[in-house]
Amino acid sequence: MSQATPVAIYGLGNMGYPLAERVGRHFPTLVFDLDAAALQRAKDSFNATAITAPEDLKATQIVVLCLPNPAISLSVLQQIAPQLPRGAVVLETSTVNPEHIHAEQKLLASYGIDVVDASIMAGVGQMVAGTASLALGGDTAAIARAQPVLDAITTKQVYFGAQGAGAAAKVINNAVAHAVMIVVAEAGAMATAAGVSCDKLIALLSDAQMGLQRPLTHRYAERIVNGNYAGGMPLEAARKDSVLALQLAQTLGVPLFAIQGSHSVYDMAAAAGYGRDDYAAVAKLWADWGCPAVPTRHPA
Repeated sequence: MSQATPVAIYGLGNMGYPLAERVGRHFPTLVFDLDAAALQRAKDSFNATAITAPEDLKATQIVVLCLPNPAISLSVLQQIAPQLPRGAVVLETSTVNPEHIHAEQKLLASYGIDVVDASIMAGVGQMVAGTASLALGGDTAAIARAQPVLDAITTKQVYFGAQGAGAAAKVINNAVAHAVMIVVAEAGAMATAAGVSCDKLIALLSDAQMGLQRPLTHRYAERIVNGNYAGGMPLEAARKDSVLALQLAQTLGVPLFAIQGSHSVYDMAAAAGYGRDDYAAVAKLWADWGCPAVPTRHPA
């Protein structure tokens, strides 16, 4: 696409505005937001033009959505799709699920328009600094047509696969971060009650060989992915350690939620006969339940 071709951006919120600003450094931009002050700021900052009607998008090849929820994204697309040229690409940067990406594509297919999930993997500060990442999913030809705009947002991009895979990766990443937040809060409460220095606890958990990173870099990446549960720390020993943690919390009067719930999984895995396997064998439970929990490696 030509650098003279306008890019439309819907949503100038906390993340949408710095995203639009980055795109505006390279392309003329058409912007829409319900906040008149945000529209004026975009006009003053990077000469953006406010979208007044769907007809304003007739020459627009790339539309970027950065909106609060999937229903708003779909509503916007219903309004603008008839005006966009065939071959246009919608970059869905909002946090949505794969089903929402697929619903958007179903709506746009008859107009010859593609949707690419370009989920933002960073906070506002990283977007401003240009260090954000995009989790991409969708047709590679559509991504190629939108590549100049994607590069204007950030050059740090990871292609996760078919349409919806990028959105799923973002939601999964957030789920892990939010769950770990509860575990860390519980650990901090236990540490404080036990007289353990919080600074030293942070240093301990930050170590690549300790509690936060090793379950991912060793047990998931090396054991679960490869189906290797021989040797290592037995699940029954991990369950014993979990019992000790519950006992410590009870003694200290610290309520547990995430750690308590995790212990139940070790109980179930032991009952399933996995006690002598490495404790990464908890993943076998999901396979037992009919879920594809044990992955296979795919080419990068």
